[in-house]
Amino acid sequence: MKTALLLLHAGVLVVLVSASCLVDRKANDYACSSDADCMGFPDSRVCDTMIGYCVVEDCPSDCNAGCSLTEKTCNVLCQQGRNCNFVECPAGFDCTINCMSGGACNDIDCTDARSCAINCNANNACGSIDCGTGGAECQVTCNGTNACEDVDCSDAACSVTCTGSNACQDVDCADSCSCMSTCAAGQCASMACPTGCMGASGCMTGGACTTCP
Repeated sequence: MKTALLLLHAGVLVVLVSASCLVDRKANDYACSSDADCMGFPDSRVCDTMIGYCVVEDCPSDCNAGCSLTEKTCNVLCQQGRNCNFVECPAGFDCTINCMSGGACNDIDCTDARSCAINCNANNACGSIDCGTGGAECQVTCNGTNACEDVDCSDAACSVTCTGSNACQDVDCADSCSCMSTCAAGQCASMACPTGCMGASGCMTGGACTTCP
């Protein structure tokens, strides 16, 4: 009986040791120090550097049309029956924001984005728009009557197109490192360009008007 108990305990110990080795080996497969270490998995994973493992993360809530966490891209779709309130591009992401019906988007904040492409393609589609800083690229299209409210480019590399009656309110890219804005008569309330960069119907870019890094 004593021999049988000893053999049973030894068997249990072998199973536990073997199981722990398998767990350790599997856990080590997910070890990482950067997002690049997580590229080989079939699901989208990023490196949680606090714990040192590749983890699956959900898309940020604003990315309602999908995202890539490894490439830091975010898609936002707002339209009739799917209106969005305040839209904020997650910090460090490239966002594509489509506002496709009246009242589809309220204010849009891209101040911490890596880049933003914002399409307001309907009458009264968008509220005020704040672009990024540090030379981040910001492309804004306001197509329709009162399509956008104020557009503030900050110091982003900005491109703003306003098409339609009062398509934009105040467009400010006076501090932009590069600004190409078009705004025919009656399509904007006002436009501020970088010093010396005002053209016939908007801001010019190139030459002395472009100072982006």
